[in-house]
Amino acid sequence: MAWEADQNQPAKKPTLSTDQEEEQQGQDFISLLPDQILHTILSKLQFRDAAVTTAVSKRWAPLFPTLPSLLIDAASFNPRDSESDPIDDFSVHDSIKWVDALFSVLDSRKTAVKKFDIAVDVLGVDPDFYEVFRDVCVAGVEELSIFNTNFHDLYRIPSPVFACNTIVKLEIISCKLKVPSHLTGLRAVKSLVLSEVTVVDDHLRRMISRCKAMEKLVIYDCRKVKNIVIRAPSLSELVISSYRPVGVVLKSVPQLASMKISYDYDPLPLKKCDPEEGTDDEESDYKKPFEGTNEVINLLSCLNGLRRVEHLDLSFSKQYRVILSKAVMALPTRLSPKCYLVKLKKLRLRLPFNYNNMKFNMIISCLLNSSPHLMEIIISEDTDLHEYKYRPNDLELNFWEKQLPAKCVKHHLTTATFYLSEDCLGFPKFLLQNAGNLKNMNLIYGGNVAEKIKNELFAIQKSSPDVEIMIK
Repeated sequence: MAWEADQNQPAKKPTLSTDQEEEQQGQDFISLLPDQILHTILSKLQFRDAAVTTAVSKRWAPLFPTLPSLLIDAASFNPRDSESDPIDDFSVHDSIKWVDALFSVLDSRKTAVKKFDIAVDVLGVDPDFYEVFRDVCVAGVEELSIFNTNFHDLYRIPSPVFACNTIVKLEIISCKLKVPSHLTGLRAVKSLVLSEVTVVDDHLRRMISRCKAMEKLVIYDCRKVKNIVIRAPSLSELVISSYRPVGVVLKSVPQLASMKISYDYDPLPLKKCDPEEGTDDEESDYKKPFEGTNEVINLLSCLNGLRRVEHLDLSFSKQYRVILSKAVMALPTRLSPKCYLVKLKKLRLRLPFNYNNMKFNMIISCLLNSSPHLMEIIISEDTDLHEYKYRPNDLELNFWEKQLPAKCVKHHLTTATFYLSEDCLGFPKFLLQNAGNLKNMNLIYGGNVAEKIKNELFAIQKSSPDVEIMIK
């Protein structure tokens, strides 16, 4: 009878097995991820592809309008059929439609943009980008990067940027700065990067001084600048590169721990045009600093402010060598005791191909004598094989043999690394003979000279019996 009762029961609907259910649910497992991870995924996509995801499903629809970072370039709003031409990545097809599309994206935002990164020919797209930066800054942007991709026409940074107090990271490339005399913003900036920016001394000094929370400062090939004066109580990392002579004066940097400065003096740079003042006479502007410049004074002014620096990286170009050789003033054997680099632990030097230049060896000697606690030194030589046989050697005979070993050499130096050519053994020999605590010496030489150098160095009576010499 039980069987008959079962016969009268309505048939049950077939159900999926547990494995089948999990498989079906796992088909869109990405949508189950939290918003933060999905935002990260969208930020890796091309801008247009990220925007299309709003039509995928209800789950994806609100993600793009709340994306915390926007990375905009010329290709972001260009027609898709232009992708085959790589030039279109840097040029805008229809500036009116492009700007309209950008404003449409900004108007559709559900939350404030935290990171706004734009790389485009700003003046070519719209000479007045004021409203874009005003809206982004007023909304509370925290990371702002402005890259004017037209290196010939300078874009002047608008006032809303200087009035913004939410920016933490600010990067400006190939633009012009005219800093307001009464600066009200930038007090939250912790990282400031200025690359190929045109700015005069007073405006640069005003901007740097305003960023009192700044911990990192990068200045790369800024034009019109003659003296970089830095007052930054929180600054811990400083990077400066200059294509022409420039003075660096560190007035107040009590937290500075790392500094890299490159004296990359090169041939005439690319001419730029200031739309407000007409064409820059870049060639004249470039040559003037070379006339009467004193690189010894400039170098000492910089070194005198590095008392608390722990890591120092100095790079010198071949053109720098030419200017330095004309300096009448001689480099002192050591800095003033009140300017000693008492915290310096690691020193890296990049020298032009004629390492055997007297003035460069005086720089090395001065740094050693002024760095009582130096533990590591790295020296690399920019060897030009075409010029190698013409390299002058004005180094005094037995220069290093006549030098008194510095305190750091006697007691603290543990590691020395050299990337040098065959005839630059004077300084490595000096260290082997005088560095009492030296543990490692690494020598990487060009050419097939390792065996010859090895025999010469191993024959030296060493001050440190535990030193290990590696030659490549």
